[in-house]
Amino acid sequence: MALQNPNALNAKKDGLGEIIQVVKEAKSVNEKIKILQANDSRELRGIFELAYDNRLKWALPEGTPPYKPLDKSFDNQGMLHTEMRRMYIFLEGKANMTQAKREQSFVQLLEQLDPDDAALVVQAKDRKILGCSKSTVKKAFHADFFLDDPQNQDTK
Repeated sequence: MALQNPNALNAKKDGLGEIIQVVKEAKSVNEKIKILQANDSRELRGIFELAYDNRLKWALPEGTPPYKPLDKSFDNQGMLHTEMRRMYIFLEGKANMTQAKREQSFVQLLEQLDPDDAALVVQAKDRKILGCSKSTVKKAFHADFFLDDPQNQDTK
């Protein structure tokens, strides 16, 4: 699976889940870092921030909620790029809504996303993105990224 040039005119946006799948298939950490850097975006960094920034607390229960994944034929890979702006509503203290409404909104979001992106959001919520560790992300994005905050050191 080759990722497209993001600078190409009218380029289709690769889904974040698709990018992470390519990273997951990479054979070495250096290869993973190169893929992450080549696909750097505010949304990609945002999903890592949601997963690995210890200052952010999800206001949702752990695990995968019951939802009906979108059919892959809808090719809805760009949707998560748009939806990243409202992910704050799923964090503690960030939105004034009932827990039931928050959980319902989360399920609705997952059902609208490409299945790869939905799985990635659930992994981010549970703080473990398969195939892309916190240390790999830290190496890929260096000192300008949120992971350099002392609160965000790996807890090994």
